Amino acid sequence: MDNHTLSIQTIALLAGAGLLTGIGNLLASTETLTWRIVTGRALSSASLGAVSTTVLAWMPDISTSALIGLACCFASLGTSGLERLLQKFLGAK
Repeated sequence: MDNHTLSIQTIALLAGAGLLTGIGNLLASTETLTWRIVTGRALSSASLGAVSTTVLAWMPDISTSALIGLACCFASLGTSGLERLLQKFLGAK
């Protein structure tokens, strides 16, 4: 799998890592959980995990372990965290 031929299995693995990280963060919060919130966060976390494959454009030789770490990092930050990070990186407000 270190060849990164972006198979469905690789993307599913990264989406699963993101999903588990996002659900873990949600369960650790004091927020009132509804099915709508849990489903929405699960979908966005899984998507963010799968999006970690975009790093292959810059680092095609990155290891699978590093990709899984990025998937978990992206899911942990969430959409608002990544938005803030990009704003700081791009110098936007």
